[in-house]
Amino acid sequence: MDLTHNKTVISKSRLTEGRFVALSIVAAMVAAFGLLIIFVNGGGVRHVSIFWKERIDTTVAFRNVNGELKVLGLKGTTQVDPTLVTRTGDTAYVLTVINQDTIPHLFYIGDGLNLHTKIIRPGQNDTIIIYPKSEGTYNYYDWVTKGKPLGQFKAVRIGGD
Repeated sequence: MDLTHNKTVISKSRLTEGRFVALSIVAAMVAAFGLLIIFVNGGGVRHVSIFWKERIDTTVAFRNVNGELKVLGLKGTTQVDPTLVTRTGDTAYVLTVINQDTIPHLFYIGDGLNLHTKIIRPGQNDTIIIYPKSEGTYNYYDWVTKGKPLGQFKAVRIGGD
């Protein structure tokens, strides 16, 4: 039996310094790829900032329809005297009110919220930003004509707000 041949085979399979470096590089790349997969699957990469605050934009207009004052939804809602709905918490409800009537108006949300625009002259508009902290249903009015409620503003809690 020839033992010199076996010694040659054994010496060829030994881990040389070059092979050790190459194996270390491959192992480091596999570990880095695994960490990247864990990071991405865990939500570490987003196409938008996860701290982007939610914002709801709505535009309504005062308009005289057949001799009666109405609030018409123009953006975010298209109803007449719409129910305006937002969520509680840090959600910004941006409400733009346009006066398309011939007399001044003031949009007022009462019943506890007590928010209002400035007096809006014909052809002008005003914007208010609302951050409701708790759930509730509030009527809105035209403060100038002091009539019946024109509609409702609702703040609702959704999920983990």
